[in-house]
Amino acid sequence: MNQQKPEYLRPALIAGAIAGVLSGLPFVSAGNCLCCLWIVGGAALAVNLLAKNAGGVLTSGDGAIVGALTGIVAAVVSALMAIPLRPFNMELARRVMGKVSELSPDMPSNLDGFLDGGSGLLSPGWFLLSLFLSAAVFTLMGVLGGIIGVSLFGRKKPQASPPAAPLPSPPGSGDAV
Repeated sequence: MNQQKPEYLRPALIAGAIAGVLSGLPFVSAGNCLCCLWIVGGAALAVNLLAKNAGGVLTSGDGAIVGALTGIVAAVVSALMAIPLRPFNMELARRVMGKVSELSPDMPSNLDGFLDGGSGLLSPGWFLLSLFLSAAVFTLMGVLGGIIGVSLFGRKKPQASPPAAPLPSPPGSGDAV
């Protein structure tokens, strides 16, 4: 049988971009706190897209590959979205810390300095480290989502019908001596 491999890249790019945008948006990204919801869901979406275009039956390995690629794409998109959203996130952190300090007078006083000195966290070294760590986590969770996606969306092998019982021999054609 000449079964060709499915095309993994296109579904991974589409679903990874969607999962990366959802993982990079403020407040919406909190969905990843629920077992990496956006990454697992994005990988399952990639498997669904792959199953629509694949000619054969998808295996768990196919789901793992497209899920891993989806996780890598989502990590890159999420990291790139973090760059322009950084001022918004810093202002949000300042507001939260202000409210917390109002409620708790025992807060350390050097936290304001931490937020002001946070511009060093956007250095290329920190950016690459956070990209690497998120890519590792997103890839693992993408593999899991891809395997789950195959169980949900993968085409099942057609059930072979049981072999037919042999027809009874006509009367009188028995082994007569």
